[in-house]
Amino acid sequence: MCEMCGGVTTEEYSESTEARLRTYGWTHQYVEGDGERNPGFAYTIGLSQYGHPEIIVFDPREGSAYLCLKPLAWAVLEGSTFCEGDDLSAFFPPPDRVELLAFPDSGTHLFIANSIFRGAGEPPLPALQLVRLVRAPHLLRGR
Repeated sequence: MCEMCGGVTTEEYSESTEARLRTYGWTHQYVEGDGERNPGFAYTIGLSQYGHPEIIVFDPREGSAYLCLKPLAWAVLEGSTFCEGDDLSAFFPPPDRVELLAFPDSGTHLFIANSIFRGAGEPPLPALQLVRLVRAPHLLRGR
């Protein structure tokens, strides 16, 4: 359950988010889904202050989503820059296959990141979507 859904006020939530940004340099926000058509997702908050796109991943499990974002966020804080199509095998070794795609409009999903780092009159923050590619074994049988 999100903090605000649990009764935390907007002011308390903002203070908590800003404290995590000061302490760690980044944080994440998880948004619960409501079924297959609207899956849960998590995104980074804070990579923008390093001149890097924020990163979003769709995942029905908050812990799993966080574990996908964490190594990339820490790498950005250490000076790495990621772009669409980069090789991420150092972070997600085989058999995992993960790709980054350009996320078309962060204004539709990354509300907190945009509210903190987007300047007045500026377009939504740049963002990348982390996509986990799963090969369905039953599709590979005919090969």
